[in-house]
Amino acid sequence: MGKIGVQHLKEGMVLAADLLAPNGRFILPRGAVLKEGQFPTLKAWGVVEADVEIPGEAGEGGEPEGLPRSLLERSRGLVDRYFPASRRTGLPMEELYRICVRRTAERMAQGLPLPGEEEGLVDPEFRGAALPRSKGGELSPRDLVQNDRFLASFPDVYFRITEVLNSPTSSVAHISEVVSKDPSLSAKLLKLVNSSFYGFASRIDSVSRAVVLIGGNELSTLALGISLLAAFKDVPEAYVTMRSFWMHSVSCGVFARLLSTRRDASKEEHFFLAGLLHDLGRLILYRRVPFSMAQALQEAIRRGVGVHQAERELLGFDHASVGYQLLKDWKIPPSLAEAVRFHHQPGAASDPYEPGVLHVADLLALGCRFGSSGSFVIPELDLDSWDLLGLSPNALDSLILQAERQIREVSGMFFG
Repeated sequence: MGKIGVQHLKEGMVLAADLLAPNGRFILPRGAVLKEGQFPTLKAWGVVEADVEIPGEAGEGGEPEGLPRSLLERSRGLVDRYFPASRRTGLPMEELYRICVRRTAERMAQGLPLPGEEEGLVDPEFRGAALPRSKGGELSPRDLVQNDRFLASFPDVYFRITEVLNSPTSSVAHISEVVSKDPSLSAKLLKLVNSSFYGFASRIDSVSRAVVLIGGNELSTLALGISLLAAFKDVPEAYVTMRSFWMHSVSCGVFARLLSTRRDASKEEHFFLAGLLHDLGRLILYRRVPFSMAQALQEAIRRGVGVHQAERELLGFDHASVGYQLLKDWKIPPSLAEAVRFHHQPGAASDPYEPGVLHVADLLALGCRFGSSGSFVIPELDLDSWDLLGLSPNALDSLILQAERQIREVSGMFFG
């Protein structure tokens, strides 16, 4: 017996355990014989793996089918630049590396841009045009956040929605009225709720209907995330393009949302927003201490370490601490702020689950080259965080395919 990814299921395989959707809904019983016509339904329900009595041979290592060896070798050479051998220890990372090599080779075979190129992912040969010097070591996360007038006044839409939600007399109509006053926000929210991100059976054509289906609290978090996109426009592209930054943030949010549904489908928007905000502190560092950040990026590439490690060595703190300070000042729910604070060290949190989900989501987004916030080398996987998810390595392929579809739709909404 063994678990295999849904894309590797074949007609005639027998389930070794009851098959459930990520939200816990029963789909098929143990002993059921799978049929070809069931596979689209399983994918639509978000199933990424199944425990079968006949695991099959697909997806269990070896060379991907239909790809020339020479192309795979070229692909490995490219992937090895950001996915060094030291990061491939353990079954999850071995499987992720195999997927990254195959995905890159497939794009090369089709003449498509390599993963990350479309989003402007900065090449490690960068950089560092003449940038203003900054005295990062003399600042603290609180200094960076509190002395920025722009950050102190943002985001207004979120606070208007939160104010309505906290009122004992608020209603769907009140929330809808606040959101509807921002036509751009309303249009983007409606695009999102009508995408595969939610998968509603019928079209949602009003903000009030979206509030009913999604919930006021969830809609407020989505409104915050969407309204952030236009917030940072003056980050030098020597570090990262804003398209690449937000593509990575959206991707991390989608991965976090999908990973969280395996345990609790009631907080999907919470995890999506956590992913969207997880690197917000890095944008503040790019704006406030650009010289120090140029040093951190160069040092991370030279040594093959995470940028957050270089940030700590140069500044005494990292972008996660800055983001945490900002979210606290914005009175974002504490558990979300804590997840952002500890997403590079989940074990240091009082409850490592939410930071752990964010940590794995961040790693998957960067490994698949869905944009970047400046990091180039894939980080090390925190195995305790992986174990908390209850996900088998064989499910990664299906999870990434499912995420890619949603990322394409959500990013299309954000970027046009």
